[in-house]
Parts: sequence; C-alpha cells; structure tokens
Amino acid sequence: MNKLLFILALLLLPLVQKAQTKLASGDIAFIAINSDEGVDDFSFVLLRNINSGTSIFFTDNGWTAAGAFNSVYTESHITWTAYEKMQAGTVIQIKTYNGNKPALASDGKISGDKMTVSVAGDQILAYQGNKAEPRFIAAISFNQNINTEPGDNFDGDSYSNSTTAMPPGLAKGVSAIHIYLPEKYKEGDNSIYNCSVASGDKEELLYAINNVNNWVLDDDVAFKQNPFPCEFKVELSTDIKEIRDAKYKIFPNPASNYIRVVAESTRDARIKIINTAGMMMDAYFYPAYTKEQTFSIHHLPRGIYYVKIRTNDEEFTTVVSVVK
Repeated sequence: MNKLLFILALLLLPLVQKAQTKLASGDIAFIAINSDEGVDDFSFVLLRNINSGTSIFFTDNGWTAAGAFNSVYTESHITWTAYEKMQAGTVIQIKTYNGNKPALASDGKISGDKMTVSVAGDQILAYQGNKAEPRFIAAISFNQNINTEPGDNFDGDSYSNSTTAMPPGLAKGVSAIHIYLPEKYKEGDNSIYNCSVASGDKEELLYAINNVNNWVLDDDVAFKQNPFPCEFKVELSTDIKEIRDAKYKIFPNPASNYIRVVAESTRDARIKIINTAGMMMDAYFYPAYTKEQTFSIHHLPRGIYYVKIRTNDEEFTTVVSVVK
C-alpha cells in the first residue's frame, strides 16, 4: 500500500507543480517598506489572481550592470509561497525582524535566508525562476547618499549592499519604484503608499503605486502595514468588446519620435504601449471628444509594439513599428 501511495504521489507531482501561477512584470507591486524600529518589513499587493502553491522570491541582493546578482556583496534570498488561491488586491506583509530570526508573512509561508532591510538604504527585488536566470516581477529601492545620488532613479550598478541597477524587464514608474524625498533627494528609512488610488485596472494601479509622489516617507518612525490603510480592488473585467471599425487611427507607422492618435470617440480612453514580451512601456489618457493627440515615443527602442486603446467597454489594438 505504501509503495502504491508513493507511486501515486510521484504521478501527481507534475500536476502540483503546474498549479503555480507564472507571473510577469507588474503582476505585483510593492506598497510599503520599513527599515527602522528593529522589525524591518515590506508589503506587496497582488494585481492578478494566483493559484495555491505560487512562489515568489524576494531578495535585497543588488542587480549589477553586468546582468547578474552582486556576487561580492551577497545577500539574502527568501521564498514566499501561497497556501491557497489568492485574489487580485490581496496585500501580503513580510516581516524580516532585522535578520534576527526567520521572516514571517501575514499570509502564506516563508522559507530561505534571514533578511535585513538596511537603514543605510536598500532594495527588494521580486522574481520567479532562479538566481542564475531570474524573471523579475517588481522592485523597490530607497537608497540615497550624501551626494544626492542616484537621484530620481535606481543606481546604474550594484557596487555595495545598498545599491542596485534596474533589473531587466522592469521599468521605473510602471513595475518598479525608487523612493526618495523629491524636493531634497533625501533618503527616507520608512515609506508607504498613500492609497490615493486603490481601485482600477492593473495598469492604473501600477502607475499610481509606482509614482513616488503618492508615497509618504518618514526617516525615523516605521509605518503600520497590517492591516494596510486601504483595501485594493483590481478590475479584471473580461467583457470588453473589441472595436473593429475605424474609430481610432494611429500614424505615422512606422514611427520614430512620436505617434499621432486621431479618434472619433465620445468616451475617455486609456492608451497603452506594450512590447512583444508583454511589458507595458507607456500609458496615456485620451479625453473624450479629443479629435487628435500626439504622444512621444523617442525613448522606445527599435522594434514592434502593440498600441491598445481601451474605454470602459471597448478595446482597439494595432501594431506599430518603431524605427530609429
């Protein structure tokens, strides 16, 4: 009997492994981080539904310009695993206890190294895959030094345990955030999202959460994260009708520095530019009754992009080639 049960367990193992949800850039967002008062904790919100058994790695190990984790200043990697199916909008808090004891999650299981969130500035990177070939999902950084570097962005490289380059597949303001006091380029040891936008679709929430102007910082006092000050509602509507007529026209195509959108619509619309890897590169708002609007794309690398225009109940998608 025991042998039979063992064989059945082996046969069912692949099914269990397949249950894990494969996450993409922007499927979670960091919403708080504290490095004071000896607890050290951070929180993230799910922006899509996930299956039981889904795991996410979190690390304070910096990413180098060479395209690997910093091997000189090696740091912690912990694994969070969902005990059950979880809905988009769920907030998870992870306490690291300044590395004095194993980390603990408000929901789900934590395994791996002990972790410290440094008051000298640090970063938390979220990924799936493995250390050698990570697939990054989200990132948060709050390092600033006395020379006001790195300023309003991630460090260009990881040259200490408090610095990191932007991980591949992530973009500041979309799937990653660098926390600092904008008026002073000053570091804040503790920070939390101010809940200015707590409901909307995934892209709306990503842009609000990853905007440093929507965060509150304190250099001395840690913020309470559990329960989080607001509840998130992620709109996952699938009843969107595809627009097949010519309500929207986009030109030039191919394009280099800009695209022009001409519309015959009486509804507000959201415009998203998405690369072929599925990563959102830009998002814009197109007010109702606007006949024409121009958007800059000079920063986009050469390649093929999808332009999605969405109202409350309609969606239009076209392909634009960016040439340089």
